[in-house]
Amino acid sequence: MDEWKLTAVKSLIGLTGAGVGALVNHVWQRRNTSDRELFLLLRQAFDRPAFRGPYMYQSDHSAFQEAVTIVLKTVETGKYFDRDGKEVGELDGRYRGPFSIRNHSRRKVLEDVRDRLQRILHFSKQIAKVPKENVAEIVKRIDDDRDVVVRSLNGVWKSFGFVEMRIPTEVILYEEVREPPA
Repeated sequence: MDEWKLTAVKSLIGLTGAGVGALVNHVWQRRNTSDRELFLLLRQAFDRPAFRGPYMYQSDHSAFQEAVTIVLKTVETGKYFDRDGKEVGELDGRYRGPFSIRNHSRRKVLEDVRDRLQRILHFSKQIAKVPKENVAEIVKRIDDDRDVVVRSLNGVWKSFGFVEMRIPTEVILYEEVREPPA
């Protein structure tokens, strides 16, 4: 075989391989993320101190707000972030927010979770601006919304066989059960 023919065949094989690879990559990226994958990622995202125990308004508001913001970002993007905001995981396939979820009841749960997280963030920013006598009311709203979020997600997580989270206000903190020093 002439050398130019051999070069042409090799080039054609290379181009065909590249084309098939690009097509497979395109099809894979267009694959929708499964609801199961998304809710497993959310289970990981919610497993942080901001969703364990009663809201402590006297603690660092900025750390709490960052945690809620990161979880909200996970709900919106399907990407998992650490406490520094670095991406540490993401869903395979395509995810474009809660409306990507095929199951209507799960989609409604996630839309409600997103709305409540935004409200929790808003309330936590308001604490510094309200008179002290109104702080308890805002803390209660934050705790109530966190409880509703976790209860709602627990229902979905249970349907997939995932471990459920404890309800934030039902968690007994170490400080609450520790005996006072003698």
